[in-house]
Amino acid sequence: MPSLAASRLTGLRILVVDDEYLVAEYILAVLEGFGCDVVGPVATIEEALALVRSERLDGVLLDANLNGKSSTPVAAALVAKATPFIVVTGYGQMKLATDALNGAPRLTKPFHLSELEKVLAATFLA
Repeated sequence: MPSLAASRLTGLRILVVDDEYLVAEYILAVLEGFGCDVVGPVATIEEALALVRSERLDGVLLDANLNGKSSTPVAAALVAKATPFIVVTGYGQMKLATDALNGAPRLTKPFHLSELEKVLAATFLA
């Protein structure tokens, strides 16, 4: 039985941006388990920007580094649209490329299901 936070996530449109296939697929499966409507996953800055511009999104899970490039352009587009996002990174608490990335809630890879649920609820249901 899903937790209260997970059940409140039902119907949220969440974009998944991650260049690691297995991580993206895991996140997709978990979000779908929470009842979210998942957009993506996508693995490039260009694909992410196109969806940020064209889709109605309730939130985004954004990898800090996509194929060796900072995802700062995507973060900037999300800030401009006032779309909440969570930075997903393998860099732990290390300072990231820009304030847009550093100022967002952060989920450090690898993460547990309970951590993901907690950060999703705090960010997208606030």
